[in-house]
Amino acid sequence: MRVFTALALSLAITACKKAEMADNQAWQVSIRGYGPIQAGMTLAQAAEAGKRPLTAINPGSEECDYVRFEGDSSRGIQFMVVQGRIARVDVHDTTISTSHGIRIGDSEATVQEKYAERVTVSPHKYGDGHYLVVAPATPADSGHEIVFETEGARVTTYRSGRVPEVEYVEGCS
Repeated sequence: MRVFTALALSLAITACKKAEMADNQAWQVSIRGYGPIQAGMTLAQAAEAGKRPLTAINPGSEECDYVRFEGDSSRGIQFMVVQGRIARVDVHDTTISTSHGIRIGDSEATVQEKYAERVTVSPHKYGDGHYLVVAPATPADSGHEIVFETEGARVTTYRSGRVPEVEYVEGCS
């Protein structure tokens, strides 16, 4: 009986670890969005996909605004909403990675290595850093990009989503 119990416990722990790994992978940033929340979704679709309500950061603008998960007061993850649809996700949280494992703090060289031959580098508009723009890998992702902002050759923030909104340097401004 003890062998069966230990085996059952071991299998349960393994299943939990696999589920946790799958959940962590599901909540990564891709060229289209963050986890199951994708550019093009309505707010209702995004809230349902994310299993959490979204709330406006600065309510009032129907043209362009930002939302975040209800109850989250940090700047960690913000979604740009244009005309009622998710346009992009902005990442300011060092714990959130892309599907290629890039996080805030990683080097420009690492971004270029992980997204080989898909990165275009241009000077940053407001500093000594750069914009590293990752082009889509497949035709199905055309019209979407990931934009990494760097300073001192390190990623300071990044965003992903549809063009042209993902290229807006100043967000909704």
